[in-house]
Amino acid sequence: MQYKQARESQVAIGHLPEPAAVPVEIQIVIPHRSPRLTKAALKYASTFADGLNVRLRLIDVHVVPYGVPLDEPTVDPKYLARRLRSLAQESTIPVSAELVYARDWEQGFRRALGPVSVVLIAIKRSWWRSSEKRLAARLRKLGHQVIWVEC
Repeated sequence: MQYKQARESQVAIGHLPEPAAVPVEIQIVIPHRSPRLTKAALKYASTFADGLNVRLRLIDVHVVPYGVPLDEPTVDPKYLARRLRSLAQESTIPVSAELVYARDWEQGFRRALGPVSVVLIAIKRSWWRSSEKRLAARLRKLGHQVIWVEC
């Protein structure tokens, strides 16, 4: 009797309609360290994402020194936004540019990331471990997926 009930449920499951094909959006985060490295990362992302549903997040963390309120940074916010917008416009993929104010660069960047993010970091080619390589290692330990682009 139990065998017959299990068999009937298997048949019922087999006739369910297939779920509609929902395009999966891949979100890639690019930290802004310098204009040259950011341009290289955006260029790589545009070739990497050809034919995929990719959304790029360009995050610029501006460090505000202690003693200065976070809502009153030392650099004009309009200048920072204009600089970030001009970098984002060079990409062929839709880019959302975000500006984060923090006391520490890495903590501000980590706060802007999601739980398990894909991070694309442009790294200067060198023989020794640079600060970008150390950042990539720390992000991997936190569970993020990190892609390097050497330039």
